Amino acid sequence: MKALRQIAALTASGLRSIPDRLGASLVTVIGTATVVAVLTAMLSVSEGVKNYLAGPVKPNEAFVFSENAPGLLQSSLPREAMATVAQAPGIMRGADGKPRVTGSSIAPIDVLKKTNERGNVFILGMTEPQLEDAKLIEGRWHRPGVREVVVSDAVRKVYRGFELGDRVTTRGSEWVVVGVFEEAGHTYDQTIVTDLETMLSAFGRNTIQQISVVLVSPDDFPRFKEWLENDPTLDVDVLDPREYRRRTVGQLTNLIDFVSYFIGALMASGAICAALSSLYAAVDSRRREIATLRAIGFGAMPVVISVLLEGLLLAFGAALLGALIAWLFFNGNVVSTVGLTFPLDVSPRLVAVAIVWALAIGLLGGLLPAVRAACLPVAAALRDA
Repeated sequence: MKALRQIAALTASGLRSIPDRLGASLVTVIGTATVVAVLTAMLSVSEGVKNYLAGPVKPNEAFVFSENAPGLLQSSLPREAMATVAQAPGIMRGADGKPRVTGSSIAPIDVLKKTNERGNVFILGMTEPQLEDAKLIEGRWHRPGVREVVVSDAVRKVYRGFELGDRVTTRGSEWVVVGVFEEAGHTYDQTIVTDLETMLSAFGRNTIQQISVVLVSPDDFPRFKEWLENDPTLDVDVLDPREYRRRTVGQLTNLIDFVSYFIGALMASGAICAALSSLYAAVDSRRREIATLRAIGFGAMPVVISVLLEGLLLAFGAALLGALIAWLFFNGNVVSTVGLTFPLDVSPRLVAVAIVWALAIGLLGGLLPAVRAACLPVAAALRDA
């Protein structure tokens, strides 16, 4: 109990002295808050992707990629594969009796935003005449064999040259915008849609990237998958909706996490230096006080713990400030990357990660000043004071 009372007294004394060294303390708080805000903002992208991966899916869908393709853009399937896939068991048939099988290919194109910044949207060629679950809000759907595109409303709002009737030029081909669609899930917000064969011809391609099917029931997936993967004429991976999402965007999460923590670590090193400076200043300004307390019986350990607690309290306050800044400026903002559109999410889990990160900065920044305070010679400190 005696040690606890000493720690409480020393910590309270240190906190009361903060106004006397306000500048150094603010440097620590601002530096740590900046690290937390940047780290939280960057991780909110990863959190948004994870929310997308965990979001609702259509359980009776299945997707066919080329074998071992790490993602959609790296997949390559012969056109003839569609006819083979259409013969697999378990596929639902439409009102016209045809199997619900769709082949598609996608490619990024360089465009200009209305803010004069460069950007990318994706042109999606499909065998189906329109996107399922998408609502046409202007114009009409594209016609097969004609260089026409239907654009998402998000693309029209953000980028130049995508109004109804505009002509889009890419890779030497000119495409006419004939319609605008919107889709509740935001999956196709960065997409313009056209006929598959027309796109393949314009882009000089002979292969498609993906075949998607609608099954009669999710229970049909195992036999559908086994039938295709055992077909000697095909080298494919068959994915359910969850596996499909992980294959297409799962690597993005790992990359963002790595970059976030790497940049956060670089910035944290600067924040640790600021904390060192602040807490060293705290020890120097309290040399006489600490020496007096040591002389009347306060132990070295309570001195160490009190300095560390001061650093941790400053870091904790900075963490809350940084997390608040990230939440105000980034939470809920919709971003688009690699053809995927999703909202950023500054979740409670990220706030907890930010607090732990900040406390680590406070602990590392306070360790050396705490040891210095504990090792301060009592007689020398009183004589210098």
